[in-house]
Amino acid sequence: MTTPSVPDPTPLFAMDAPDPLTPVERLLALAGLYTQHNDRIDLLFSSRSTVRPDAYVSSVQRLEREALACVKTVQQQRLPAIEPVTSAIVRLKQIAYLTGGATRYLTAAQHALPDDMDLARPHPRRGFGQYIHQARELTALAPATVVDSAERIAARLPSRVRTSTAATGMDAAQRGVLLEVARGHVLVTEQYGQRGYGHTLSVDVNVLHHLEVRGLVIREPATAPPFLSGGPPRDRVCLTGPGLSALDTVIDAPLRTNPAPGRPVPAPATAARAHARR
Repeated sequence: MTTPSVPDPTPLFAMDAPDPLTPVERLLALAGLYTQHNDRIDLLFSSRSTVRPDAYVSSVQRLEREALACVKTVQQQRLPAIEPVTSAIVRLKQIAYLTGGATRYLTAAQHALPDDMDLARPHPRRGFGQYIHQARELTALAPATVVDSAERIAARLPSRVRTSTAATGMDAAQRGVLLEVARGHVLVTEQYGQRGYGHTLSVDVNVLHHLEVRGLVIREPATAPPFLSGGPPRDRVCLTGPGLSALDTVIDAPLRTNPAPGRPVPAPATAARAHARR
């Protein structure tokens, strides 16, 4: 007789990829999953979540499996054994191993939580909260690391196809914003009746709004921690399916940069005289 297997608890968020993805799209999707996972833990520390620990364990276990699957997918490509590629693969392996460590910490947190304990605002340096905090540290840099590795790998993939219609007309500024979204750097907050964007690096609000209108990014309401303690949760900006495809197409492509407006153009006669003096 065998012990019947216990199904995984419901994870914190949807973990299944919608369609077969290219290697780069799969890496970008993985980065998005790490961002969602980190946001959920941050919400727990800001007293904005009452999710039981088994959901965190289920999510991080699936993240670990997906990270290892992404490494295998990349290794199956005929990539040259050169430094940018080999270091990118090593970083992806490191992320997978760190996620395994996070799994162990979250499992320990699950066992450290008494049945009658309230989940409201765990202490980050004691008991249950300390295990959760340590797990969060292990996955903190995963989104940006995965995207950076995807950039290096994309440049060396053989027979790379660029056929995404979603990338039509995209310039360097739009690609830069998509990369920041993929790295988990872009958040949205509503303050003073006007939408504001909080982010790690400078992101043009007009460009972000344009990408949202095109369906390349989407806001996930109240899924990210507040800017200040006690404040309202913020909206996470995520890549959509077309956004994954568009960024995959242009992630390593040289794109035009729109010229700065208002730059004076010399008159033809002045230009001719300047040429004659050379």
